[in-house]
Amino acid sequence: AGCAGTKSGTSEDMGMGKDVPSWAGGKTAEDAFYGVGFAKKQNASLAKKAAVARARTEISEAVGIQVNSMMKDFMQESGIGETAQALEFTESVTKQVTSTTLEGSVIEDTYFANDGTVWVLVVYPLNNVRENALSAANREEALYNEFKASQAFKELDASK
Repeated sequence: AGCAGTKSGTSEDMGMGKDVPSWAGGKTAEDAFYGVGFAKKQNASLAKKAAVARARTEISEAVGIQVNSMMKDFMQESGIGETAQALEFTESVTKQVTSTTLEGSVIEDTYFANDGTVWVLVVYPLNNVRENALSAANREEALYNEFKASQAFKELDASK
């Protein structure tokens, strides 16, 4: 569970100011994903909720993200010789979407900065990733088996 901690260190060299937690730049481990979120709002409770949501989004993007990218590159020239005119157009669009169930994610630390910014460190153990993947696979298999049974009963009814 998370707790409102006293100052857990600062990190001036991160370019985020002097009053940030030591883990603001991120934390790594072989057995977990970590996400850092921060928010500055008038209401501390709302700031904490926003910070937690941002930290979980960071974890969700690390666990799995679908990236769609499109690039258009268009060149055209018309006319002859010195009167020729060229047109060039380039467009790049990227969309990232993540949808992950972070069951078992926990607020490991919360830091309230002097300027009102709330920092949150959320941890999501890798064993939860594996368990959620197995659970999803089991649900898929159960749904498929239910579908096959339903089809078999329809076939039986149709043969009467």
